[in-house]
Amino acid sequence: MVIGVVCKEDNIEARDLSLQVIDWILANGYSCLAENHIGYPQKDVSTNDIWTASDIIIAIGGDGTLLRTIRMTAPREIPVLGVHMGYLGFLTEVTEDEISRALEALKRGEYIRDERIMFEVTLIRDGSTLATQHVLNDVVINKSALARIIEIDVWTNSTFISRYRADGLIVSTPTGSTAYGLAAGGPIVHPQVPAIVLNPICPHVLSNRSLILPDFQEVTLIVRSGKTSDNIYLTLDGQKGFPLQAGDELRVKRGEMKAIMLRFSERDYFEILRTKLRWQEQ
Repeated sequence: MVIGVVCKEDNIEARDLSLQVIDWILANGYSCLAENHIGYPQKDVSTNDIWTASDIIIAIGGDGTLLRTIRMTAPREIPVLGVHMGYLGFLTEVTEDEISRALEALKRGEYIRDERIMFEVTLIRDGSTLATQHVLNDVVINKSALARIIEIDVWTNSTFISRYRADGLIVSTPTGSTAYGLAAGGPIVHPQVPAIVLNPICPHVLSNRSLILPDFQEVTLIVRSGKTSDNIYLTLDGQKGFPLQAGDELRVKRGEMKAIMLRFSERDYFEILRTKLRWQEQ
């Protein structure tokens, strides 16, 4: 088995833990691929083809590191184990203190393959496709601090829903419902629920509330206001950004790719919610 190791760049603690994980991988007879910036000193660790030749990838850092890893590995559906430096993240499965037990469980095959839906997002301008990408968390249209309120028409399939006048709009997967959407007052959706969540950011009309749609529908967003100078942006999973202008069209639908994350039976989804949100224990 080939195990890849990626980590948050410019984070000394993540790099040090990555070196320890690589030591464990080699000591247990596995092959290892690692990112260049980790700087493992031995020659028997290759930095080539980590995104294509790994059977499993361990992502060390935080939710951002895991999202970057998922974006790179999704085309091949490579399972990813997320390790959070410090406090447990919504996406990462284990903390720094739990890594030793997690690696031993990985060796014994005592893990769960957790498959998450991803959205395929297409940005269209003047009839031409500018970008297409899969996202695990969310699609966000928002404005800079000085920009005016944004007007966005929202359609599902051929049915018009509403024109939102707001600071922005979030379209999230169930997995992404605990990301920006949660901070903006949206609902928490269990990751196995097949849904698309629409959540306006500071809507001008207070009756514009979060809306949950079935994920077999395609959502179309059309920007009705704004020029390039208005600083309206599209952000995909918090990783990539594109400036938007009036007339731009976004099509969001359930994608063909899936994110596969490794989980362990001793921690369930609701334990993560209780930990992160400080919900009451029994």
